[in-house]
Amino acid sequence: MKKLLVVLGIVSLAGCSGISHNEEVYTAHAESFNIVGFQVPGNTQDRAMELVPEGATVDTIRSTNSDTSSVLGIINRIIGIDYVQVGGKKQ
Repeated sequence: MKKLLVVLGIVSLAGCSGISHNEEVYTAHAESFNIVGFQVPGNTQDRAMELVPEGATVDTIRSTNSDTSSVLGIINRIIGIDYVQVGGKKQ
């Protein structure tokens, strides 16, 4: 039971998203927990892009390795945390 609570705690911490901004620029981020190819809670990049202010430009997107062409990407897809950060200028 204690192990289950620890796992649920980690999953809930990894599922956050948010945005910081001023009148000119913004930075949005989202995190998800990866377990055997599934992202909990949902697609990380989609959740980060939903936070982009309307009419703003997207200048940069940074994310963790989650491809299948590298060892780190494969390990991260099996079990890990996926992180996406989007930044740009507001119109």
